[in-house]
Amino acid sequence: MGRPGRPPKPKLPSVDTTSPQLTKAEVMKHWGNGLYEVHPELWIPHAIGETLDPWQERVVRQLFLGEKHKVSVRAGHGSGKTWLSSRLASQFLMTHTPSLIIVTGPTGKQTRNQFWSYLTTGIQRSVFRADIECLATRVFIKGDSAEEWKVVWVTSKEPKTIEGFHHENLLWIVEEAKAVADPVFESLSGALSQEGNFLYISSTCGPPRGHFFDSHTRLRHLYDTAHVPSTESSRVSPAKIQLWKEQWGEDSPIFRARVLAEFPEEDDSAIASLSWLTRAIEKGYDDNDLEAA
Repeated sequence: MGRPGRPPKPKLPSVDTTSPQLTKAEVMKHWGNGLYEVHPELWIPHAIGETLDPWQERVVRQLFLGEKHKVSVRAGHGSGKTWLSSRLASQFLMTHTPSLIIVTGPTGKQTRNQFWSYLTTGIQRSVFRADIECLATRVFIKGDSAEEWKVVWVTSKEPKTIEGFHHENLLWIVEEAKAVADPVFESLSGALSQEGNFLYISSTCGPPRGHFFDSHTRLRHLYDTAHVPSTESSRVSPAKIQLWKEQWGEDSPIFRARVLAEFPEEDDSAIASLSWLTRAIEKGYDDNDLEAA
């Protein structure tokens, strides 16, 4: 899928971000004219036919138009953060020629399986579905560049595996970043060495420590950040919010972390710590119940 030769970028007007899915020829025309470099938030509606929430539009623009090339999103349950991660992967794959997208997250299979399901579903809906091969462990553009134009998942268990990936067009995605160890992020910093390298991390909130927490506090100058409570997502119903209030208590640290997307303070006098409660909650829910497709 070669990128067309491009004329000088036109001065583009304000664009309706709720545009329906276009044809492949229309998307290629806009791509060639540079529309998606100015309005990257239009790629997903045009190429996949899906609508972004306002916060998702902002995040797409932050990632692709921001000077930092790094975005950290703290979001509540059901907000669509994993869905957006998968759509960013497919967008980068299709718009950067060639490109490498590396995705990592906690060592368990649940997070990986959910992300991969969203990714392949989005590609199957895309106008470029005939150009892309979806396998169990990688997604790639068909043709001679398959080995250097792909999406792969790598384990976060061994930081040394992170250091071996270098590419002129590289997107790193870290899922459930609160559970990924700091040495992984240290390795990532070394891997992101070129101008066309980007980092997108997202998670629900956990205990106030580690790199994900730091990306919203003392290291915030290195990231563009987004704060997305479940209450501000169109994907979460008021009834679901009310259920969580009744289950966890509106003033509980779990509700603050999981619904309001706030980092609650650890209380040394508490009978059960937030980290212990978080693990208990996670074991009782499947991610598919918490993330809206």
